[in-house]
Amino acid sequence: MKVMTSHLIDLISRSRKSSGLVTPLLEFLAAGQANRIEALWPAPHEGFFALPTARRHAVAILLSGLGGKISMSADRLVSFIEHQKDKAIAELLVGPNHSAGLMKMLTKCGEQLWPEDDYALLLRLFCSENANQVLRHMESVTQAALMPMTILPDALRTARIVSLMPHLSAAYDIALAWEIIGRLKGQSGMKSADHRWNRAKNHRSLFSMVASDLIPDQPVAFFDAPELPAPFSRVTTTRALRHMALEFKNCLEDFAWSVAKGKMAVYVWRGEPNAALALLWNVDGWRLAEAEKTDNEELDEAPLRDIVSTLEAAGVRTGSSVEGLHNRLTRMSEASEIIAYGDDNNVRTFVERLDLGDLWQ
Repeated sequence: MKVMTSHLIDLISRSRKSSGLVTPLLEFLAAGQANRIEALWPAPHEGFFALPTARRHAVAILLSGLGGKISMSADRLVSFIEHQKDKAIAELLVGPNHSAGLMKMLTKCGEQLWPEDDYALLLRLFCSENANQVLRHMESVTQAALMPMTILPDALRTARIVSLMPHLSAAYDIALAWEIIGRLKGQSGMKSADHRWNRAKNHRSLFSMVASDLIPDQPVAFFDAPELPAPFSRVTTTRALRHMALEFKNCLEDFAWSVAKGKMAVYVWRGEPNAALALLWNVDGWRLAEAEKTDNEELDEAPLRDIVSTLEAAGVRTGSSVEGLHNRLTRMSEASEIIAYGDDNNVRTFVERLDLGDLWQ
């Protein structure tokens, strides 16, 4: 999908006579796009208000710099939007390969125009095979309705699974379970899970299936924690663990038995700032369980991203433990009503998705 340059918007403002007056109704409907729309349909904007809902959204998408590259005058653009067939407008927005059903879907996006970022997300999802089918069959398409699809992997963006997400926390858990099943059971396990989950009758049966699929088919073979490059250094002796605990003023020395048994691996990261890390062995391999500065102070996002980048390259997973995830899903599957947990309708930040601090599973 090509992105339109700013040349069109400059052309509009220069070549179309405008009083600069934006009516309250246009301001309400168009918000940040009001001045650009006024340059095409000057006050009182009858031509714009007379457009069908889908075409008004199409205008907003084009004026956001999204869609195909356009080289036409303002007058020609107005004529194009007002008189061309839906198919031609859709092809301008997403190209001929993805245009089917786009305008019909845009009619479900409400009367108020959306911000640019939301349009960009909408078009990206519409051009994704599974999400396309979900969007085209939704009764109402809202910004909030898009969020579960941004969290779920593409394979799970099906009408059945998306419709069974009671809140965003559930979508995060399903997405994490999908990743873990891939680590435990490979492509065949993911394919089997996908087939089963899409037959779920309600959210309780879906969560039950997901929880069940998290259990490995057979005992998992242990492997040692990874050797990490500088500035990581592994703490391998009881004495070194004690010195590290004193330096960072933390409680990791209390987990000496876990380190001795090989269930926990402790590292020092000599970055900016220095940090103490703990990895825990889980059925799907090693997981980052903690990463903190001195006095158990939380790290900022930037150093955490540096740390996670190296860990993920070494095969270390982030996020909840398998057992913790399994227990949450099981509780959801057994509840007679939807259980909300955490900020269940908020998008989680990178740091929140790491779920640090769980050193017991």
